[in-house]
Amino acid sequence: MRWMAAILTPLITLCAHAEHDHSSVEEVLVHGMRPIGLQPLQLADTLQAAADSAELLKKAPGANVNRNGPLTGIAQYRGLFGDRISVRLDGAPVLTGGPNAMDAPLSYASPGLLKGLTVHRGLAPVDVAQESLGGHIEASLNRGDFQREEQGVLRGFVDSGYTANGDRLASNLQLVAANEQHKVALVAAHEEGNDVEAGNDVKLAGTHYQRDRFDLSYAWHSGPSNGELFVGRLDTRDSGTPALPMDIQFIETDMAGIRLGHELEGLRLTARLNWADVEHVMDNFSFRQAPASMMRFRSTLATGDSVNWAVQARWSKLPGQLTLGHDGRYEGHSATISNPNSAAFEILNFNNAQRRGLGLFLNWQGDIADWQLQSGVRWNHIALTSDPVAASGMMGMMGELAGGIAQRFNSNDLDRDYSTFDVVIKAVRALNEQLTLQFDLGQKNRAPSYQERYLWLPMPATAGLADGRSYLGNLSLSAETAREINLGLSWSGDNFSFEPQLFYRRIDDYIQGVPASEAAANQLSQMMSGNSALLFDNVDAEMFGVDAAANYRINESWALSSVWSYVRGKRRDGSDNLYRIAPPNLRLALHYEFTRGGAMLETVLVSRQSKVSEFNQEQESPGYGLLNLAANWAPTPHWELRAGVRNLLDKQYADHLAAYNRNGFSDIATGERLAGLGREGYVAVQYQW
Repeated sequence: MRWMAAILTPLITLCAHAEHDHSSVEEVLVHGMRPIGLQPLQLADTLQAAADSAELLKKAPGANVNRNGPLTGIAQYRGLFGDRISVRLDGAPVLTGGPNAMDAPLSYASPGLLKGLTVHRGLAPVDVAQESLGGHIEASLNRGDFQREEQGVLRGFVDSGYTANGDRLASNLQLVAANEQHKVALVAAHEEGNDVEAGNDVKLAGTHYQRDRFDLSYAWHSGPSNGELFVGRLDTRDSGTPALPMDIQFIETDMAGIRLGHELEGLRLTARLNWADVEHVMDNFSFRQAPASMMRFRSTLATGDSVNWAVQARWSKLPGQLTLGHDGRYEGHSATISNPNSAAFEILNFNNAQRRGLGLFLNWQGDIADWQLQSGVRWNHIALTSDPVAASGMMGMMGELAGGIAQRFNSNDLDRDYSTFDVVIKAVRALNEQLTLQFDLGQKNRAPSYQERYLWLPMPATAGLADGRSYLGNLSLSAETAREINLGLSWSGDNFSFEPQLFYRRIDDYIQGVPASEAAANQLSQMMSGNSALLFDNVDAEMFGVDAAANYRINESWALSSVWSYVRGKRRDGSDNLYRIAPPNLRLALHYEFTRGGAMLETVLVSRQSKVSEFNQEQESPGYGLLNLAANWAPTPHWELRAGVRNLLDKQYADHLAAYNRNGFSDIATGERLAGLGREGYVAVQYQW
């Protein structure tokens, strides 16, 4: 925390003498028509939110989070999660460097630095993401605004918060120097916490964390042109992931990017280019019970690099609005497993596994008769390749089995290309002044991930599935194809709104684990984990459900809000259910607002989940209810105080989307589902100028 104090002390002194003129020009300009189906999340409580921004998704209908650790939340939307969901930060895909998604995309967007978090309800338009089988989520950092003054003004904020459960601290800084045409912004966050407790003082080991996030940017706009340059860094250290086989020693990610825009008469041209590089070390002995045998100590070095880009042209003087664009993405991943007690032991888990994607899209939005329509088509070409793999230093029969599996893997053609075609139609019609109908229909595709193709040795490196099983990649995988229909209503009046949606999604060639038939792989898996291996393979699946948001304004001071979600996922080619599907859940909140603040009493009700996956040996989970209390008060225009208590009654519960404990230092047994946080009181203060 000393680095933060060194910055904040002179900064607060400077700002105390700054002129307090809060007139500003918004940095983000909206051109053309508003996309159909956006669900912006209210970020009023991000100052005291959990360390992981993914937790905020629970406030959106149909959205949730798979929890593998305090910083390792994987976005879920209507039953799909991980690589099936597109997550972008400031318009660009996020590089996940760890093969088990320890640095899941939203971990790069610290909660206290968020400017916005938006979920596209229903089918995502083709122009917002290259592959978005399970929907699209957009996060943006708060880099401040341009100002009206020609000579420039200094703006920003500092805040700090403390949560008693786990002695967690979070401090954030925004410093923006801007005038009408130029803006330089520095944002930074420091977060740390110790192990937390579940209800009834149950210790949850491996829930400590430490993360620093920095971002420096320069933006300009002059007449018809605008642009932004940024460099950033994520530095995560000594953080637990109790549902995964290893914990985080460190994750160091460097990022940079540029965005450009230019307006012509009736035409807007935009382009962006982003780069990222990550180095990640994890092990199975530093923050949990070390293996009984010195030969089972493991440390993994994972590296990744990424370049992605997009260019598009948007015509707004046509009948409607037409967007034509191209985007591309390159990623390379390697992971080497070693044993600190044996210099000869080395497994090339992934060796320069590359995934390259190129896309072309066309999207039109406009009015036909009484309908507002948005329709688009997209063609993607996804190419995957890998260098040969190897294993050395494994003893006896294990070494012979691993060597044979590697030899057979390397003898195959490791290159594979996929060409996919997406189409989306979104339609909205006002039935009367209060009631609007929305209808989505489309087809989306996803090519396999590098883990699903190139995991050659039975391992649990599965992008965060966290089911305790060992998997094998499959070089013969087909791309997933989802056909989806979505029907929604928006009913609103002077003091209420109600927005339910029904959906049905049919997925051909859905990728999941099935029992592996390779004898050598099963024998090796039994020796390493005690279970036979699962093979990533194509099956057929379906998902359907309903979700809704509702709000009611009682009077000027009091209001009610609610979000509820239900999704059902199962295989169509068998009697099994799909893995890690969120149970039915409801959030209901009573809000009280006054001139300089407000308060909220919230109840969270989650049903039991008995529709579980047999192939994953998934455990059923009971239902539970929580009570949360929050309040904020701004005594002056520059100061704001926040306080509250989550899980007010100290309920001991287990979220179904939390995976299973693998840390022997916890008060809960290994193999038992991770318990949710117990009572946690928090306080936070923010000063802005």
